[in-house]
Amino acid sequence: MSQLEKLLNEQKVVFLNNDPFKGLLSMEVTEEIIQNIADAKFAWRQLIPEGHMVVICSKANGGKTTLMVHIAGEMAKAGYRVMYINADASASDIKDYKFHAMEYGYTLINPDLTNGTAEKVIEELRQISTAEGDFSKVVIVLDTLKKFGDMMNKTKSKQFNSLLRTLTTKGITVICLAHTNKHDDKEGKPIFEGTGDLRNDFDELIYLISVRNPDSTITVSTLKDKTRADIRDESFLITPDREVKRLDHHVDTLAINEYQKNLADDQPVIKFILEHISPISKTATELRTIAIDNKAGFSRSRIDAVLRRYCAGKSPDPKWTASPASTIGFKYGVIDPEYAEQLRKEWEV
Repeated sequence: MSQLEKLLNEQKVVFLNNDPFKGLLSMEVTEEIIQNIADAKFAWRQLIPEGHMVVICSKANGGKTTLMVHIAGEMAKAGYRVMYINADASASDIKDYKFHAMEYGYTLINPDLTNGTAEKVIEELRQISTAEGDFSKVVIVLDTLKKFGDMMNKTKSKQFNSLLRTLTTKGITVICLAHTNKHDDKEGKPIFEGTGDLRNDFDELIYLISVRNPDSTITVSTLKDKTRADIRDESFLITPDREVKRLDHHVDTLAINEYQKNLADDQPVIKFILEHISPISKTATELRTIAIDNKAGFSRSRIDAVLRRYCAGKSPDPKWTASPASTIGFKYGVIDPEYAEQLRKEWEV
């Protein structure tokens, strides 16, 4: 290298070190990042990327263990060495899980029943992190994360997440199950339990949103929050005896939950509207006048919102129809039961 080239390189380094945009440029989407996304291999369908740190969060009794046990079995059948470390189940449940593990060929580990501890598990993971070899066909599941790392302590959670990251550098796929907070955000979306490091440190953060069906089954759908691979959302049906069936279409369980919550809150207004649109259709203004006269206490905006929410064409379970009023707006009237049933079936399709 000539003296001129050396001088130019030195000047370039000085410029980069003093570049006021250096911080922003450190987050630049590079060709390498895009290539890694495109080339990602998956340990299970297009949901669990091989060699990644994946955290799957749901509310208590949201189906995460039942679903993960099912996925563990399928990954084992596909040739992966799966070690499912369950530190959050009762002895009777562990018995069922053991039979499932034996049938599908993965290893079930439970420190409580084998005179082990969470600290012992962590120490063994440290030993694995120093081992030599290619472990790209190994999957480790931790159920649940809070049993092994202090989710609310930033320093401790960061240390444990760093250990898990070291495992992925060996090619190991790490899947952690975690809980969400009791209350959702203002948009009805779940919030993971713990510090912000959980989202920052993991490659994928996936929520499970569940809906209980009238026949006692549970529909569970994934909701991807953070991804470093081309994740595809999935939906499943879980029966009362924990049978898992993958659905061939994605179900928006978040929207269903919101609808069910609104339906419960709106019952008094729905009852009021149904009582006063039969036999003669009414506009929102007329319904508001009746509400005032009857001291029902429903505001115009509340009546408007409920009328729109459960109107034919806008609701999976329509409760009335709308037709243009002679002046401004719409008149709302009783819906024919057969027509309502037809609309329900069309909505399901």
